[in-house]
Amino acid sequence: MAAGSGAASAHGARSSSAALEASLDRRFQGVSNTMESIQGLSTWCIENKKYHGLIVRYWMKWLKKSDSNHRLNLFYLANDVIQNCKRKNAIIFRSAFADVLPNAAQFIRDGKVRRSVERIFSIWEERSVYPEEVIAQFKAGMNKKEKEREKPKEKEKEATIAKAPSNTKAALKSKIVAEFTPQSLLEQLSRYKRAAAEEELREKQLGAPRVDLCSPEALKRLKDGNNSHIVMEKQVEYERALLYA
Repeated sequence: MAAGSGAASAHGARSSSAALEASLDRRFQGVSNTMESIQGLSTWCIENKKYHGLIVRYWMKWLKKSDSNHRLNLFYLANDVIQNCKRKNAIIFRSAFADVLPNAAQFIRDGKVRRSVERIFSIWEERSVYPEEVIAQFKAGMNKKEKEREKPKEKEKEATIAKAPSNTKAALKSKIVAEFTPQSLLEQLSRYKRAAAEEELREKQLGAPRVDLCSPEALKRLKDGNNSHIVMEKQVEYERALLYA
């Protein structure tokens, strides 16, 4: 009889636990953003404080599974439980939630929901619900996920910057190849040769013995020596030298 009674008791406990878990799933999934819904479930949680560990675990389970709006509903629920549990002799909920809130905060990604959760943390800090260092851990959990999302963006930006020089060089090379024509190259070579020939001529003119064509004595000596043709050549050179100087 004792053995049978023990087996029946164990079976009853398992059935009771399964019923409670099913009830938690149903309650956390169905909680809405109305005051009646949140306060009603908060009161139920506090009345069942002996299951605080299981209740908080299922709260976290549904926080992970839910969308952004429902996550905010669950944070409103946690806020109501945390702020009212002390006067109802269920303060154990504060430490139970404190264990999971840093991780829970990492799931808050939507900007609007994030601001609402930050407001909840600020209220807790103002009312000394948790010490400042504990609140800082909650906020750090939320900021940690934000920084992790920013890292891939920073790496992508750095990769884009690193590729920029090679892309610029490739674009410049393509432009040069596209714009190249043999005729333009020949024209540039021709202009270069003419410029080089003119430069060589100026150097020869400037290196030749100078005759002061402005000096009457020098001109007279050249004419007296029957070198009038030299005078003309030197005069032409002189004028060219002036022209290209």
